[in-house]
Amino acid sequence: MPPKRRRTSEGVPSTRQRGTTSGPQPHDKLWFDDGSIVLATDVHLYRVHKGMLAKYSKVLSDIFEIPTGGAKAERWEDIPMVRMVGDKDDEVSVLLKSLYDRNFRDTLKGFKMPELSSLLSISTKYDFDDIRADVMQHLISIFPNKFKKLGASKMLWKPMYASQLFDLLVVAHRCEAHLILPILYYLCAIFPIDTIIEEIHILPKECTKRVLRGRDWLCALSQEIIKRSLQASKIGGKQSPICRSSYCLEKFREQLEKKYPVTHRQGFIFIFDVPDHGILEGLNIEQSGICSGCASSYINRLTDHKLFAWDKLPVVFLGKKWEELGRK
Repeated sequence: MPPKRRRTSEGVPSTRQRGTTSGPQPHDKLWFDDGSIVLATDVHLYRVHKGMLAKYSKVLSDIFEIPTGGAKAERWEDIPMVRMVGDKDDEVSVLLKSLYDRNFRDTLKGFKMPELSSLLSISTKYDFDDIRADVMQHLISIFPNKFKKLGASKMLWKPMYASQLFDLLVVAHRCEAHLILPILYYLCAIFPIDTIIEEIHILPKECTKRVLRGRDWLCALSQEIIKRSLQASKIGGKQSPICRSSYCLEKFREQLEKKYPVTHRQGFIFIFDVPDHGILEGLNIEQSGICSGCASSYINRLTDHKLFAWDKLPVVFLGKKWEELGRK
């Protein structure tokens, strides 16, 4: 990250100097007295350093090489001005804040999902490769591509909103952020169906199909989770109980009803929302009446089921295996 430049208060034009409050106004923080270029959005003007932009963005470096038209070129108080056509003000703002932040990687951890989405979008568009790499690293910590990272990532899922995730899904596709797509699709697909109906209109047609088809698959997995919790397995082509103890089997069924009561069950039980020990989570096995061997067998089978779902996740939503997604 480049060193942070100090902004002097006298470098920001006063309202009198501007002459009017209509149109884009100088940003109160991203306006540097020694800035050599002004970037204009529909909301703000940003007086920053042309050399710094060119150093970290090949796209902007090439743009700056194009002749500006001499006297006809737009200027702000004799400073060259570039209009950021097609870029949202919040995208330009978060990009410049990131560029001038010497503690950017730490600051990134506090970014909300809309800021991450905006930064991924604009850093990709203008080839700010260092910033994009840091953003992708952080996004992968939230939407992991390794099963062993899933537990830690789930701690970060709670404060997310459907609208933000669906927005990010669109941006991630456009920016070819392939590694975060499988879990991102998963999270979009497990919202209640009414929520999906409200948000899905922003997705391209093909993405819409993937969300809905993926949800069907996840719902089928949900039914399989219930079946596995009933402690039955196929032996010799016939359905036979794992344990010969009817008391053990009954306690399994009681635990299933306790964890997922039919009368209070809301929607489906989605595979990666199930705790590591499933319906036995938090249960004292020794005092439960459930055989320790049956408990271990159930937990192992549940883990195998999750691993199977993990391997299939990118195939179902993207038609590719994890190793085919690359490292973009």
